[in-house]
Amino acid sequence: MLHFTNAPPPDPSGPGLRLRRTPNAGKLTAIITCRRLIGTPTHFYQHRTIPCQGSDCPACNANHPWRWHGYLSAIDSKTNEHFLFEMTAQAAEPFTNYFQRHGTLLGCMFEATRLGEHHNGRVLIRCKPVELTKINLPNEPDLIGCLCHIWNIPRPEATIDGLTKQHDRIRINKNDDGNNRPIPKTQSQT
Repeated sequence: MLHFTNAPPPDPSGPGLRLRRTPNAGKLTAIITCRRLIGTPTHFYQHRTIPCQGSDCPACNANHPWRWHGYLSAIDSKTNEHFLFEMTAQAAEPFTNYFQRHGTLLGCMFEATRLGEHHNGRVLIRCKPVELTKINLPNEPDLIGCLCHIWNIPRPEATIDGLTKQHDRIRINKNDDGNNRPIPKTQSQT
């Protein structure tokens, strides 16, 4: 049965926010709209970043390395766009320090740049608080819901402890290249 309406749904985009990273050149200045960041191990697999799926992960099975990526929501100071900001564990340190000092990330203004303005240059983050009584921020989005939307994962499959369950095949120590490697199947089954 078909169903027609005279108006679009109230929220046509659903839980989706655009994913942004630190630009190659220039800077990104934004105000955080969530209380905490979340993160999960991810793989760059088949030309895109995907979350590690634990013991049944196709990227682990193909021996692809993983990296932890963190996510938070923010409003771009220039365009007023509400977006998800992706960062590596190293780049997340200023946000972790800010959270420890203030008990929340909500209302933190940050500036993200790259050292040397290279596409793979080290990300530099500077944080400072803003007066929340002088700005009107949108409601905090469901970060996990937004990531599930981007990665095409059913929301019930995600947990707050991480987007994947049981990383039983992941070795925590890092290699010289900064990546973590999955443990081969023969070693993980012992």
